[in-house]
Amino acid sequence: MHPRVIWAIVRKDALDIWLNKSTLIGLIYPIIMSLAFFLISHLVGSKGTSLLIYNPGNSSLAQVVVEAFRDSTVTQAGSAAEVEAACGLNGTQKKSSCALGLTLPANFDSDLRAGNRPALSLFLNGSTVNAQTEALLQTAIINYARTIANPQPPVTITTAVINPASPTNTGALLAQVYTPLVLLLSLIVGTTFIPLLLLEEKEKKTLRMLLVTPASFRDILIGKLLIVLVFQLAITCVALLIQGGFSGEVPLVVFYVLIGACFSLSLGLFFGSVFNTASAAGTVAGFVAIVYILGGLFVGQLGQILGDGLAVQIARLLPTYYLAEGVVNASQNLGSWGSNLLDIGVILGSTLVLLAISAWELRRQSSVLATI
Repeated sequence: MHPRVIWAIVRKDALDIWLNKSTLIGLIYPIIMSLAFFLISHLVGSKGTSLLIYNPGNSSLAQVVVEAFRDSTVTQAGSAAEVEAACGLNGTQKKSSCALGLTLPANFDSDLRAGNRPALSLFLNGSTVNAQTEALLQTAIINYARTIANPQPPVTITTAVINPASPTNTGALLAQVYTPLVLLLSLIVGTTFIPLLLLEEKEKKTLRMLLVTPASFRDILIGKLLIVLVFQLAITCVALLIQGGFSGEVPLVVFYVLIGACFSLSLGLFFGSVFNTASAAGTVAGFVAIVYILGGLFVGQLGQILGDGLAVQIARLLPTYYLAEGVVNASQNLGSWGSNLLDIGVILGSTLVLLAISAWELRRQSSVLATI
């Protein structure tokens, strides 16, 4: 291995990608789509968020709840009855500007320290607050309580929901689909760029010229993988940041980004090893883009609505389905690392299989080139 040679290949390919208009468009396409999804989700699913809070003891939990809602308007209530009257009873349908109501007892924090399990009340407007936000909110409350009274179950939460959301609420569906879809769209970068860089060297007859230098076939391959990995991670992170995908179990989301990038590069390497022309690999990679998207459409709430339909069954045969499912669960703080083992295992297993096939084919090709 020659680090200087690898670095030279990295710089050369980075410049080639940046100066080529078609590859540059391929780089920014996931970001453009992420911005479009962001705009659509705000136009379709966003509503004014008004919080009504009764907090006579000035507990810091109120601030934890407020931080869960962006651009919220907070009103301090004078009594628990005021919150209940403004927000409504559980299951009722009423026109209310209140998205969330919260009542806390006066000695909430001190009761927690004493182990008394104080009770609080949440009033949620289903037309504004979806089930995922409710789950995240309850988790945040319990986590706050555990910082004061760990490890016993520290708090009793009574929840009332007005205007229960329809299972087919458009805003909720869009918000849940966009995060995995943005991730999968960004992964197309690695799948298309790796075969493009490899096969262009073959078509332009520059691969043999490089092998005459101190560069080995392995050096060339490592250099190309490194630069595409850097671009891949950068594009994915920017796209997810725009969409707000780094939420919930953030370390797990980051881990899915990393193994997703590895899967993307391994698939691109596979195409680069089995095809002889960039046009042929590009055509197949374009078809694979559809497969990426298909894997992300049937996770979360939409997948639950469709049940075990044929489309969902087909999607579950794709590794990208498990990547999308894992990102949805992680970003919404649903499940732990242990409950994500199946999703992680499918992605890593598929990556290793693709790498093994690619390595065998590329080793064979390098041996042929060495004898010419």
